[in-house]
Amino acid sequence: MATEPQGPDVHGTAARILSNFNPEDAQQMLEQGHEAVDQALNSAAEFIRERPMVCLAGALALGYLLGKIASR
Repeated sequence: MATEPQGPDVHGTAARILSNFNPEDAQQMLEQGHEAVDQALNSAAEFIRERPMVCLAGALALGYLLGKIASR
């Protein structure tokens, strides 16, 4: 399949985005992403420790539903 040109300023837009690229900003965004993932994992682990039976019941229900969907 041939791709259609997106418009007369496609290369200009890409060049403008790349010219504004700052590796330090990218590194900071990556670190913030890692921190957000760590925080989410810690929150999930804490929730599971506080409510193990609720989590077990939810996992069983989800497994049952996925099994039903997969068997179709």
